[in-house]
Amino acid sequence: MPSSPRAPLLVRLRPWVLLTVSAVMTFLGFAGFGLWPLAFVGIVPALFVLDPRASRGGFERPSGRGFFLRAWWFGYLAELGGFYWLVNTLTEFSGFPVVVCLLIASIFYLFQGLQFVVILWLWARARSRGFASTPALVAAYLASEAAFPMLFEHYYGASLHPVPVLMQVADLGGPMMCTALTMGSAGALYELVSARLDGRPWPRLWPALAFGYLLFALGYGAYRLHSEEVRADAAPHLTIGVVQANMGLFEKWQDPQLGVVRHVAATRALTAAEDPDLVVWPESAVTFFLPNGLRSLSQWPLGRRLGIDRLGVPIVFGGLRQVATEGGGHEDRNTAVLAGGDGAILGTYDKAYLLAFGEYLPFGDTFPQLYDLSPMSGRFRPGNDPSPVVLSARDGHEYRMSVLVCYEDIVSSYVRRAVGVGDPHVLLNVTNDSWFGDTQEPWVHLSLARFRAIEHRRSLIRATNSGVSAIVDATGQIVRQSALFEQQTLSASVPMLAGTTTLYGLVGPWPGLAGLLAILAMAFAPRRRSPD
Repeated sequence: MPSSPRAPLLVRLRPWVLLTVSAVMTFLGFAGFGLWPLAFVGIVPALFVLDPRASRGGFERPSGRGFFLRAWWFGYLAELGGFYWLVNTLTEFSGFPVVVCLLIASIFYLFQGLQFVVILWLWARARSRGFASTPALVAAYLASEAAFPMLFEHYYGASLHPVPVLMQVADLGGPMMCTALTMGSAGALYELVSARLDGRPWPRLWPALAFGYLLFALGYGAYRLHSEEVRADAAPHLTIGVVQANMGLFEKWQDPQLGVVRHVAATRALTAAEDPDLVVWPESAVTFFLPNGLRSLSQWPLGRRLGIDRLGVPIVFGGLRQVATEGGGHEDRNTAVLAGGDGAILGTYDKAYLLAFGEYLPFGDTFPQLYDLSPMSGRFRPGNDPSPVVLSARDGHEYRMSVLVCYEDIVSSYVRRAVGVGDPHVLLNVTNDSWFGDTQEPWVHLSLARFRAIEHRRSLIRATNSGVSAIVDATGQIVRQSALFEQQTLSASVPMLAGTTTLYGLVGPWPGLAGLLAILAMAFAPRRRSPD
């Protein structure tokens, strides 16, 4: 029977319990928790609660304000579970009190939760007009991933990162291709369960299409795993090493020389054991500002004293520099530097996507007094040139390397731009995830970044300060990986892959546009006379 103010408490709470369970399954199925099968079913209970065409369960299907609140509750919990580490990040990095950080994080959760409100509202509207659950859910979710603003880019398709064979469709349209897999399966399951509960004939078309897409993804994935292995075997290789010095968030600033000493010692040990062609250090491995116009580390007294000018192997390291401006001043930049084995500066890259509250304060230029409230926040300026740095290797060839600093490796549009500009042989990411603490974030970061390797069929080298460092091949599989909060080095023979353009590289995230057009048509088209 429909719920009412006089209905039993259990009946009135039932939809909220179902939404809570659905939200928990949804975020546990996302990248970082390892429960990827839940990604195929997590949203199903929420569909049962919010479907305007459903009648079972003893409660009314909401509309208007009731629908909004229920959908927002689901979205809030899903975002809270997926981004719980944000509170720790804000506390450690911004310098704000914990209470303020909780407030800021809650604002983020509530805002990002609106994405699910949009998804479920568009889906319910399409359902009310007679469209099947499966295409409506896939289209609504893809449309939201294309159009809804995200502070940290996170496609739900990244949930499939533990299943390499299913990840490979990302070179066709990015991780949205994997999102379509999860939502297609969830929509088909909901159709089948609903038909069973209502005593209707089993639906055939959309469950069959969802299953067909899953079979296609499996077949395509198996083909690409093999073809990329063949391509990698035929390519020239460089031995690339990674140093993870494991400096604490504040330790590296309190004793910056210690950080450099650790990196130098680890590099020398790695060079003696593996003889690498290149060694990659993480973001802010060198926390000193490099002198303006420096052409060689040997010209820098501090660099000579710490020994980074005579390592005998080319290195890429994260550092800081000041760039002169036309008015006679300077701008602080978060920079990745390529230095030769003799210390010569061979190239630099300035980070383009700065971290809010860490490298700059939103509205800080307009209201400088905000920096008094957040003294740990920097005043860095972004770079604007994604051109690669070029390494002249011992084999006599030059290899282009697109460098990505911090979370730029999860900004898919920027990586696509960098690859389009530079046609790199390899992608390098230098980052520092130490401010996230012992949470899921470093693992989520790695999981999201792995899709960049698939989208452009290049290896991805990730050097992090405290983990997780990794060497990822062109199929998104991890070749070498470090632990969290340990001093470690990694090395592997990495194929130099260039000259390949994927469908994603050519046209970008087209599934999002297709989903947007489809859900607008379904949600606002005239009603169909024959419901599914």
